[in-house]
Amino acid sequence: MKRIKIEQKHLSALNTLIASLKNLGFLNRNDVEFAFKNFPRHEFVPTSEQNQAYVNRPLEIMKNQTISQPGVVSRMTEWLDVKDGQCILEVGTGSGWQTAILSLLVGTGTVYSIEIHSELFEFAKKNLEKFKIYNVNLILGDGGEGYLQASPYDRIIINAACNEVPLTLFEQLKENGFLVAPMGPSSQSLVLLKKTATGITEIKNQSNYVFVPLLGKFGKKRIS
Repeated sequence: MKRIKIEQKHLSALNTLIASLKNLGFLNRNDVEFAFKNFPRHEFVPTSEQNQAYVNRPLEIMKNQTISQPGVVSRMTEWLDVKDGQCILEVGTGSGWQTAILSLLVGTGTVYSIEIHSELFEFAKKNLEKFKIYNVNLILGDGGEGYLQASPYDRIIINAACNEVPLTLFEQLKENGFLVAPMGPSSQSLVLLKKTATGITEIKNQSNYVFVPLLGKFGKKRIS
């Protein structure tokens, strides 16, 4: 992984954001904070949005998609409890910011990230290449179908709203593995699920989140 020097204006804004997130009850793990510092958010947004990169809100990237707000990224990441050496599936690469954070946490493991939009796929690829990240495999395709070739996964993260988690993804999750996803219609609940020998158990559930809808075969909308 390559470290990128951060300009002072961005560094100050990043430090302010981190302090604000902690005051709000987010960003509670040192390894996730370290990832935030190593992968500055402004490197993963369009040039037109860089001045807003360290505001705690989602930002539009392209194709009616967004980069999630930092507080949400920290919460989903911490709930997943990623360990070194694990195999991770990410549904919805977006700009690649969440992907980069997962890549650092998984260490010697591997992140498989699926993006349905070809333009976003290329955008994320360029963003990740800047940091010389080599433990990420980007896949252009329908994330709701998972990626059978690398399964089973220790962790699965879905970065788009779904009414229910596709059964295909549960089938590709290891026993005792975790899956985090926003579920619901216009407003979602963020849920953490665990696959056990007897079925799927809900570990955490937190309401009042808003995500763009999952696209594709199992999504709320078809790709446009």
